[in-house]
Amino acid sequence: MSMLKGRFFAFRRSMILLVVSAIGVLPAFALEPANYPEPPDTVAFKVEKNGESIPVTLRQLEKLGLYSVSTPSPFEKGQLKFQGVLFRDVLKLIGLDGEGSVVLRAQDDYVQTIPKEDWTEGPLLLATRQDGQLLTRRTQGPTRLIYPLDDHPAFDTPVHKPRWIWLIKTIAPAN
Repeated sequence: MSMLKGRFFAFRRSMILLVVSAIGVLPAFALEPANYPEPPDTVAFKVEKNGESIPVTLRQLEKLGLYSVSTPSPFEKGQLKFQGVLFRDVLKLIGLDGEGSVVLRAQDDYVQTIPKEDWTEGPLLLATRQDGQLLTRRTQGPTRLIYPLDDHPAFDTPVHKPRWIWLIKTIAPAN
């Protein structure tokens, strides 16, 4: 009987994952909700679309709801703990969630194109904090794009690793 129960739960879990995949919604189960004091109204980055450059503040971002993730980084040693907002929620806030991909440009003009599959297949985090402290220029902030590698090993590839981008200056549609 216990073997039958085990198979039933495995089948149920598979069906849930199939349904989630089919409707394109992925829960942020790799991330834990987090609570911190309200940040200052500092500009985090600018959205460039339709010929305009629109500032987005840390306060606007963190009002979307904070999550925390512990993950290794392709560029730093050890497990790192980041707090921030779901990247897909940020794209919805700034009106780019319908795009096939977005372009992130860093302060040093490093550019990465993030395809929609990345933010729909896993809970990417736009980090605003590390270890509970607001990211600064010295800590590669005020925002960094984080791929949760432990919880989503499919992101631990040579294709995805360069997409970790920090010191984000602008986000724009790819086309």
